[in-house]
Amino acid sequence: MTSLLEQYRIADFLTWHHDRLLVLNPDFQRGSVWTPAARSYLIDTILRQLPVPKVFLRTNVDVASKKTVREVVDGQQRLRAIIDFSEDRFALSKRAGDLQGLKYSSMGVELQEIFLSYPIAVDQLLNADNNDVLEVFARLNSYSVPLNSPEKRHARFNGEFKWAVRNAARRWALLWDKYGVLSVRERVRMMDDSLTAEMLGILIDGVKDGGQPKIDAIYKRFDISFNPEDPSIAQLDSTLDYFLREFSSQLVGTPILRPPHFLMLFAAMAHALAGIPEGEMGAEMPQRDPDALSDTSVAMGNLLTLSSIIDQPLAPLGLEGFWRASLSSTQRISSRRVRFPLYYRALLPSAL
Repeated sequence: MTSLLEQYRIADFLTWHHDRLLVLNPDFQRGSVWTPAARSYLIDTILRQLPVPKVFLRTNVDVASKKTVREVVDGQQRLRAIIDFSEDRFALSKRAGDLQGLKYSSMGVELQEIFLSYPIAVDQLLNADNNDVLEVFARLNSYSVPLNSPEKRHARFNGEFKWAVRNAARRWALLWDKYGVLSVRERVRMMDDSLTAEMLGILIDGVKDGGQPKIDAIYKRFDISFNPEDPSIAQLDSTLDYFLREFSSQLVGTPILRPPHFLMLFAAMAHALAGIPEGEMGAEMPQRDPDALSDTSVAMGNLLTLSSIIDQPLAPLGLEGFWRASLSSTQRISSRRVRFPLYYRALLPSAL
């Protein structure tokens, strides 16, 4: 067996399909069938001329017909979506933004040309039997970095909540890029989605026990039912906008902008601005005070005080509980029941 990396345009694949020279082999199909949202997102990606993963073809010569037959061993869902779209079997969903509702036949000539001429990278496996193909997949998987929880969620879910999270994480890139709440490496692994999902979860359900399984549960719960116009989206934006406008500059580089601490500060600020549900706070849930955030200079001083405590080697007098909770498992509700109320108290117009 030999492998040959080439590039073909969508028009080539459609011609092969029409001439029955493209075989979609279900024996090599991995994973579940794509949802309509995923199919629409692929076509939107193509029309916007963004990259898609390469396809693996097993190429054989049919001696009887004297023709080359290409068998798809990886990339079948992508090619099925492309073929179906070219045959007007579905229209682009709202996931495609300004292209929503378009079918291939209803697109202008310019978009049709972009679609047909879009290049797809292809690894051709020449003279390969089934064992050869399986060996290729085994080697590819051995080189791959295992997916983390945010990446698995992005692959598993395709509902409105996932896209609301993804869009918000991109919309607030300033938090990650300029203010360093997350590093570029963390963003590559989609930790910005994870943190954004937690923030939305707090706005919807209040402060609760955290951790990746809890975030999974939020995605599962809202995968079908989430309304992209949910008030939590506007509350997220208004809270982050307020934070950037009033507090961000003096907190750059401080421990308080690390994700577990920033999350509790976000919760406190959201509660001060508009209120959040009680969640699992119980008796520790602070009552909203109309004076919260009335003096941002005092609040900033309080936040800098709390930030300075986080990395201290010894517990400071009077704030031992906050210090210990900041060192313990910050995802657990036992830690959050201590830290969240104190972050809220820090926003009041009196020094800690």
